[in-house]
Amino acid sequence: MHPDLSRELNDKQLEAATAVEGPILIIAGAGSGKTRVITYRIARMLEKGIPQSAILALTFTNKAAREMGERVRDLTQKKLSNLTVSTFHAFGAQVLRSEISCLGYKPNFSIYDQTDRLSLLKEVVRELKIAPDTIDLYEAGNLFSGIKTGRASWDRDTADLKPVYEEYLQHLYVYNAVDFDDLITLPIRIFTEKPDILESYRNRYRYIMVDEFQDTSLIQYTLTRLLAEKSRNLCVVGDDDQSIYSWRGANYLNIVQFESDFPERREIKLEQNYRSTKNILSAANSLIANNKNR
Repeated sequence: MHPDLSRELNDKQLEAATAVEGPILIIAGAGSGKTRVITYRIARMLEKGIPQSAILALTFTNKAAREMGERVRDLTQKKLSNLTVSTFHAFGAQVLRSEISCLGYKPNFSIYDQTDRLSLLKEVVRELKIAPDTIDLYEAGNLFSGIKTGRASWDRDTADLKPVYEEYLQHLYVYNAVDFDDLITLPIRIFTEKPDILESYRNRYRYIMVDEFQDTSLIQYTLTRLLAEKSRNLCVVGDDDQSIYSWRGANYLNIVQFESDFPERREIKLEQNYRSTKNILSAANSLIANNKNR
């Protein structure tokens, strides 16, 4: 048993930690004890008898995932070997290790990083007999990533790179390899094309949490929504005025999208700050007040 929640958390934190069923949007300012709320919320679920294997907590960095897992284990004093606390990409890789054969790949696929991708693009350009100095491979790689994840589309300036892109995809497949974007796009493809596989994941992961939600990309949100649509137990935590990863395809509009996809959601705001002085906070809040969209 973990300590008495009402002593450990303020009223809003307590509300967020004990709201376990249904869609929840937790908007947390800096220093408002967000990680503590997530940790206690997972502990609360376990205390209520929800099996650890039914909980999926997603965040952005391996460090954040590791820390979240450690804090829950410290709080509950349990090993929790069946609890999934993971980055989006690590979770996607886990899905692919089990399911990728339905797309014609072998389960022992390789994951290509940036360096591997550039090497493969060089090979593709050579095979297509394109003069290497006519293409900036780094920029081409970024464009292909944008096309694959829906952040970019073909236009007059980029249309002549289309054959390179198609050949690049073909080479990945032949080499039984996936790139970093595939770790999200291929699970979405599997879930969309194979309803029985999606159903089995929905039945397993009935309680889903996403940290730093304001920094999720559209495809990361799509993956999460597909999994949560049936159970409706999706809790997203973020600060919609603090998106720092826009360069990585982050889309604060995901918060707006979440509100539309889960109209029955509860919204909880954590506003008490435990880190900053009043002056810093009032300056920050007056800046945020100028945000026109929300």
